[in-house]
Amino acid sequence: MSSFPAIAAGLPASVSATQLPREHLLQALLEAPRRLNLLCAPAGYGKSALARAALERLPASCARLWLDCAGQPLSIAACCAQIAHTLGLLDSDPASVLLALQLRRQPLWLVLDDYPQDPDVQLDSWIQRLLGLSEAPLYLLVSCRQRPDWNLSRLLLDERLCELGVTQLAFTREESDALAQAQGYDAECRERLWTATLGWCAGARLLLSARDGVHAPGEVASWLRSYLAQELLGRLDSETGAMLCGLAYLPRFNREICAGLWEEQGGELFDRLQQGQGFFLAMDADASCFRLPPLVAKALQGHLQGPALTRLRLRACGVLGQLGWLNDAIELALGAGQPEVAASYMDRLDMDWLFAGRHLCLLLDWREKLPATLMESTPRLICLNARALLFSWRLDEAEACIARLGDFLPQAQATRNRRLLANWLALRGALDGMRGDLNSARERCTAALAELEPRDWRSVLLCQTTLARLDMACGRPQAARRALLDAVELARRCGCLASEVLLDCDRIRLALLGGEAGQAQALLDACCERVAATGQEHGLLIARLAFLRGELHLLQGEPAAAGAVLERGVAQARACADPYILHGLLGLAEVASRSGDPLGADRAAEEAERCMHRWRVQPACYALPLQSLRLRLLARQGQWQRLQQEGQALTGQLAAPPLHAPSLPQRLRYLLALAEAGCGDPEAAGARLRRLQDECQRLELFGLAREAQHALHSLAGGLPVDQLPGLLPAGPGGSAESPGHGLTAREVAVLRLLAEGLSNQEIGNSLFISLNTVKTHTKKINVKLGVRRRTQAIVRAKSLGLLG
Repeated sequence: MSSFPAIAAGLPASVSATQLPREHLLQALLEAPRRLNLLCAPAGYGKSALARAALERLPASCARLWLDCAGQPLSIAACCAQIAHTLGLLDSDPASVLLALQLRRQPLWLVLDDYPQDPDVQLDSWIQRLLGLSEAPLYLLVSCRQRPDWNLSRLLLDERLCELGVTQLAFTREESDALAQAQGYDAECRERLWTATLGWCAGARLLLSARDGVHAPGEVASWLRSYLAQELLGRLDSETGAMLCGLAYLPRFNREICAGLWEEQGGELFDRLQQGQGFFLAMDADASCFRLPPLVAKALQGHLQGPALTRLRLRACGVLGQLGWLNDAIELALGAGQPEVAASYMDRLDMDWLFAGRHLCLLLDWREKLPATLMESTPRLICLNARALLFSWRLDEAEACIARLGDFLPQAQATRNRRLLANWLALRGALDGMRGDLNSARERCTAALAELEPRDWRSVLLCQTTLARLDMACGRPQAARRALLDAVELARRCGCLASEVLLDCDRIRLALLGGEAGQAQALLDACCERVAATGQEHGLLIARLAFLRGELHLLQGEPAAAGAVLERGVAQARACADPYILHGLLGLAEVASRSGDPLGADRAAEEAERCMHRWRVQPACYALPLQSLRLRLLARQGQWQRLQQEGQALTGQLAAPPLHAPSLPQRLRYLLALAEAGCGDPEAAGARLRRLQDECQRLELFGLAREAQHALHSLAGGLPVDQLPGLLPAGPGGSAESPGHGLTAREVAVLRLLAEGLSNQEIGNSLFISLNTVKTHTKKINVKLGVRRRTQAIVRAKSLGLLG
């Protein structure tokens, strides 16, 4: 399925089908039972279901008592009467029941389900005394929407409290995906489920209860509105409910924002909602701002319309803009039909903003909503839009946008004129590089660097990045390395983490091209740690790093691990509209192909092309990598004649490689050499491989150079045609599909002894391991090196330099 069916009518057809065995929560409640087990969260977070599951797990020796408060005050007399009846007590007055519970020796679990926000004062006091009983085998399991006014701090200090809130009770991303996957939903649909619900259990179950062709459109939405009317709005007074419906239109809110929008009563109403667990989800670790789950917000939005809604949006736009939440202010201005106001806020956006969160996708969406006269009405906005279009590989649009800078020339002052021209040169140089006009790109970027001022450091970074990529494409890795190091230093001094990480991605790529997988791994790990330490949403950066990690897994012969990390990266890139999704999907095609799933590989390649088309990416940025992948798939299938024909045609068209795939020409020539060998011309293949090896050594593509050397040895040794696909490099670094550096230290030790001519028994004696262990190591060595016999393994290891 590619999308959710229309939301279902009626309650979920099969709630059990969407339940999960939430073992970690049950373990928290039952492994070391506490006097008070508190489940505190808004409606629909599975509190009652978890309580029932916990009671079912109790041993038969435990007595159970379930009191359903239904959110309404329960009198102390009614509570004690039910307890007395269940336990067979003669007296049901509070003092007698309390004494009986204190003297009790058989364990008792007392459940107070949906404990009210305004409880009976006498019952509250009585429960506080109940919680203070010593030694009694009594356990309270209380579900509520607002923390009761009991001495919870004392219970916590005495290790007698287990509290599970929204964070613990909400579905994790893995649980949400598992529920959707169990009903056959694809990755894109699973992403939308998570985005809509953010772990809200009832919302996920309502959405997943829908079935294609069974329910009329909008019926689940109707059920959702009814659910919230009963479980949420029905428990609020009119003023609080009205404010909650207003908050449904705000992208973020806190006490200060509410006080600004609803004046004197706003702060008090906010406190009331927050204390009453009104679906507030913290947007950061400090809980400085909140939002509603999107599904809840959408269901509440029908309660405010017309002029009242426009007034709220405009006021919120001003408040959020004043507080610095510019993208939220822009969205509110657009929703209020005020594009000029939105454009004025866009003009204040910093260039760093573009690479955070999902802002790239957001800006491209704004371009669809606003006319160019507004989106490109100032030089600052033109530069922001041009950077976004270049980053999105929409080169024709970027060129038209950059040309708009000419409308602001000449400037009244010569210094301002030079500055604007320098920024134009930087943008135009980057565009030329992406179009393959390498000489023009170098000239313009070099000229821009000579004129740019320190305050234009972002344009300086753009020029340095472009020049480094030009050097990588032209086989000048040392120059590329120096340019990237200078750029990284500048990004650090300016405090721009996004730019630093993106530059480090190029450094990782450079290390892979040089066959330095260990250095690439270390740098990648450091980048991931820095991004994670921010605690912020950096989907675009996370996706780029995931694609590099997936590539490293492939280089190390770990396709399953590569597939998992690439899937996560693709989901992030799709949400950000990052065209680098191309690399993730091509990686998934490679994983599928290695796993013997050619149809899966074709699907991934088609999805990559589909994304490029939908996002209006220039064909020059993706066509050659896609065609290269398809040639690779032909090689794995042994279709050598077709590979040779299509590969020669493609090589003839190749003027300059895309800057994001600098080793593409060499990789294509490697495939052509395999095709020549597969077509029965090993001499031509050998000659091509020797030329390629020399070229790769000169360009410092050492990984691919080693592969060319290994292929030469293999062909000279009479490698059968059906084993030629085993010579395919795994990626731009050039390491083979089962690379030598994927061997463990013990496997390398076994390999060295094999090369010395020792038998398996002699190796075992030398390393103090059993004969079976030696055999296991040799099998793994053969698999990782892509060979079948020990003699081939030794030849392969020598070509990779593993034996010294």
